[in-house]
Amino acid sequence: MMTSREIVKRCIGFEHPPRCGWHFSVDPIQGKVWNESDFYYVGPKVSAEFEPKPGQTEWVTEWGDKRSRINTQIGESVESPLKEWSDLNSYKMPDLAAPARNIHLKTETEKGHHLGKYVYGSIPSQMLLPIDLRGIENWFMDNACEQDNLCQLLDMISTLRDRMIDNYYSAGVDGVITWDDMGTNSGGFVSPATFREIYLPRYKHTINYLHARGMHFMHHCCGQVREYMNMFIEAGCDVIQLDQPELMGIDWLSENYAGKICFWNCVDIQKTIGKNDLNAIALEAKKQVDKLSKNGGFMVKAYQQPESIAMSIEESEVQYQTFKKYGYYEKLA
Repeated sequence: MMTSREIVKRCIGFEHPPRCGWHFSVDPIQGKVWNESDFYYVGPKVSAEFEPKPGQTEWVTEWGDKRSRINTQIGESVESPLKEWSDLNSYKMPDLAAPARNIHLKTETEKGHHLGKYVYGSIPSQMLLPIDLRGIENWFMDNACEQDNLCQLLDMISTLRDRMIDNYYSAGVDGVITWDDMGTNSGGFVSPATFREIYLPRYKHTINYLHARGMHFMHHCCGQVREYMNMFIEAGCDVIQLDQPELMGIDWLSENYAGKICFWNCVDIQKTIGKNDLNAIALEAKKQVDKLSKNGGFMVKAYQQPESIAMSIEESEVQYQTFKKYGYYEKLA
């Protein structure tokens, strides 16, 4: 029988897997979990002093930004450590690649592979992280007026990413993801020209660095980023993980990118989830499988924090059952 790891690799490579890859194992809804996944996550250890405690609404991360939350673990950055570019040369990033933080990686990766899972890690983002470090208003201005300083910061992040990838590669990890939203509901954060000038070269560098080591690049991206999609393809992005696929349109994504990039989606968390329309959830889940699968090329990733988007147990169950029903490709004929 084909392992989860083999299925995921075939999905990413458009190599006719028997079914979609999937990851349903997310935070519980009122204590209920759907504990099923083809994936196994590994990553550097984070000091407990930087982790928010239960009930804590404000905390400072190891990057130095202060975060505030209402009902999500991630929270929102409300105070930035690099408001002044004069602080850049003295700013110390957390060394996520330090040996002491990663001594467990090989053992954990071997454990994941023994379970038959596709093992992946994470690396810092190149838009969301600078936004947190600079503050969003400063960051928007940086793209126009402070490109030299912004590029220096991005190169610092890129160097850290390379060192983290080296650790993952030594441990035998299969791929990495970056959680890097790049747009609003109506368009990308920066113009396509700015993206091509500033971000695309560094995006390409990371992907080339991974591919040279036989690893995949997976990109979580919220926002309507139609104008960047061709550049994602140009750079060689293997997987795009969308929580809001209807922002760009499932039909549009199918017509333009099915078979060119592997999608790793949930049912749309803005348009469809949280409205208690179980039929709409079932229809969209089936549509995504029908439209986005091409020789593989489609996987499911349930939204990690379902209660934060008012997702009910019934909605999650319908999403789960529908993707499982139609996710076996022999049933698509």
